[in-house]
Amino acid sequence: MKEPLWIFFHIPRTGGNSLSEAIGKIFPKEEVLMTSHIRYHPAKVDFSKLKFIFGHATYYGIHKKVPDKEPRYFTFLRDPAERQISHYNIKMQYEKDIIPFEEWNKNQVRNEMVHYLDLKFKGSESSSIRGTKIFMPIIRKMNYRIVYFIYSIFFKIFGLNKKNDIRKLENAKKMLDLCWFVGLTEKSKEDFDFLIKSMGIKKLDLERLGKSKRILELNDELRNQIYKENPLDVELYNYAIELRTKIKFFEEK
Repeated sequence: MKEPLWIFFHIPRTGGNSLSEAIGKIFPKEEVLMTSHIRYHPAKVDFSKLKFIFGHATYYGIHKKVPDKEPRYFTFLRDPAERQISHYNIKMQYEKDIIPFEEWNKNQVRNEMVHYLDLKFKGSESSSIRGTKIFMPIIRKMNYRIVYFIYSIFFKIFGLNKKNDIRKLENAKKMLDLCWFVGLTEKSKEDFDFLIKSMGIKKLDLERLGKSKRILELNDELRNQIYKENPLDVELYNYAIELRTKIKFFEEK
């Protein structure tokens, strides 16, 4: 029986940093690949020694680089409204000049979880349809207001906040079907415990990393608005709930 290779599709703002960072601390660095780190700073990697591949820049097919291990892809999805508000809060918590949510939200990618998993299914290391690899080192050094202005122009040209591509939804569902495990951020305590036990780890101290300040609270009106704007993500999230309940561990609970 082959040793498992744990590969994490880390959708932004779904709470995966805690797991990735904790595992990175207890295993030798040659056994853990953080793809987001080497994406912009290429480094030589001995894939034969890897046990874990984490980060936003993972993609389906990366397991072929480690043919002697059994690939176990996994991911976490989050309620679309909770995720969008968390995304806004983390962006604004360090800004002196806070952009109102309505202004910020109109230039955000709709159905971003679907877009992300569609890219992974197609074998892309990209984590966003708007942040191309070649420009990211420049974007990271820019003032957020400038970045926001550039994105707004980009959105007007390509209309990325208006597309509801059913084909991408189907690809995203296929990607979830290929995963060994699909967890939910709202059930992270239970789901992380299951994963850690499955990985053969007796104990793992998980710190809550990436937690944002509550600049904006989610209410029913805002929740319904976000659901309406992101119908494919809502459908994908409900599909993830169904997949999660099929796992034997949860059926026995």
